[in-house]
Amino acid sequence: MVAGIGFLVAMVDGYDTLMLAFIAPLISKEWAMHPEVVGAVFASSYAGAALGATAIGIAADRFGRKPMLLASLALIGVFTMLCARSANPAQLMVLRAPAGLGLGGALSTSIALIAENAAAHQRRAIVTRMFLGFPVGAIVGGAVTAAVMSSLGWRGVFLAGGVCALLLVPLVAVGVTESASGAPAASRVHSRRPLTELVSGGRAWITFLFCVSVFLMLLTSYFLVSWIPTVLTLNGMSAVRAAMGAVIINCGGIVGTLILSFIIGRKSPLAPVVVCLCSGAILIALLGHGIVWPGNAKFLLVFAVGSVVIGAQGCIPALGVHLYPASVYATAGGLSVACGRLGSIIGPLVGGYLVSARLGWSRLFLLAAVPAMSAAIAMAVLALAGQRDGGRR
Repeated sequence: MVAGIGFLVAMVDGYDTLMLAFIAPLISKEWAMHPEVVGAVFASSYAGAALGATAIGIAADRFGRKPMLLASLALIGVFTMLCARSANPAQLMVLRAPAGLGLGGALSTSIALIAENAAAHQRRAIVTRMFLGFPVGAIVGGAVTAAVMSSLGWRGVFLAGGVCALLLVPLVAVGVTESASGAPAASRVHSRRPLTELVSGGRAWITFLFCVSVFLMLLTSYFLVSWIPTVLTLNGMSAVRAAMGAVIINCGGIVGTLILSFIIGRKSPLAPVVVCLCSGAILIALLGHGIVWPGNAKFLLVFAVGSVVIGAQGCIPALGVHLYPASVYATAGGLSVACGRLGSIIGPLVGGYLVSARLGWSRLFLLAAVPAMSAAIAMAVLALAGQRDGGRR
C-alpha cells in the first residue's frame, strides 16, 4: 500500500514536470512572454523543489514523515490550482515556487516512508520501482495534457494537476503508516540532527560524492530529454516525429530502471550504476554519429541511451537507502532531489549553449558524454570509499 501510494506521488511529480513544458507555449502566446521569462517560471518551480526537498526532508526526519508528506501534497494541490488564476507572469512565478516546494518535499518523504516500511531485503528494489512513477507520470500525464489542453486551456490543465495532488491526501491519511513495525509515535522522530548525521561517522566524503554523482546524472538526462527532439528536427525530421525522441528515451529509462531494480535488490547498487553510467557515456558519444542514421535505427540508439542513463537515475533513491541509516532517509532523499533539480536546471542550459555553438553533432555528443563519465568516476570512488569504510549499510 505504501509503495503504491509512493508510486502515485512520483507520478504527480513527473506529470507536473512535463505538464509545464506542454502548456508553456500556450501561456507564452497569451501573455506574449519572452523566452527568458518562460525560463524564469520553470526556474522558480525547480528552485522551490530543491528548497522543499531539503527543508521538508530534514523536517520529516525530525518531526515525522507522514505529516510532512500530507503538508507537501496540500501545498502542491492548493498552489497548483491557484496557478490557474494567475493574471500575469509575475503571479505565476510566485505561485509556482510553493507548488515546487511541495513537489520536492513529497518526493523525499515518500522515499523515506517506503524504505521505512519495506523489509530490509526488499528495500532497495522497492524504492527503485517506486521511482518509476516519475517517468510513467511524465509520459501518461504528457499524453493526457496534449490531448485536452486545446479544450481545457492552460488554466484547466493547472486545475487538473492540483486536483490530482489533493486526491492523494485522503489516500495518504488512511493508507500510510510511519512504521510497519507498529512502533510507538515517540520513536518515529528519527533524528534530532539529520544534517549532522549525513556528515558524521566518516560520511562527509560519501555525501559529497553522492551529491556530485546525482547532480551529474540529472544534468545528463535533462540535457538529453530537452534537446534530442530539437537535434532530430535540425537533422530534417518532422517536429511531430522528433518529439517521439523524448518519449522513447523515457520508455528506455522505465525498462532500464525495472531491470536494475532486480539486480540491486540482491547486491549493492553502486557497481551496477557505475556500469550503466560508463555504458551511457559510450552510447551518448555514439549518438553523435547515429543521429544522422536513416530510418528508425537512431530511435533504437536513443532507447538504449535512456535505458542506461535514466535507468541509473532511477536508482538514486536506492543509493540513498544503501548509504545512510534509516534515521535520515528523508534528509538523504531530499538532498538527492535538490542536487538533481540543480542538474535539471543546468543541463538544458548547457545543451542550449552546445547546440548554438554549432560544434558538429559528433563533437557535441562527445562533450555531452563527459558528465555521464564523470558521474561514473564519482560513483566508483564512492564505492571504494564505502569499501574502505567497512561497507556502510
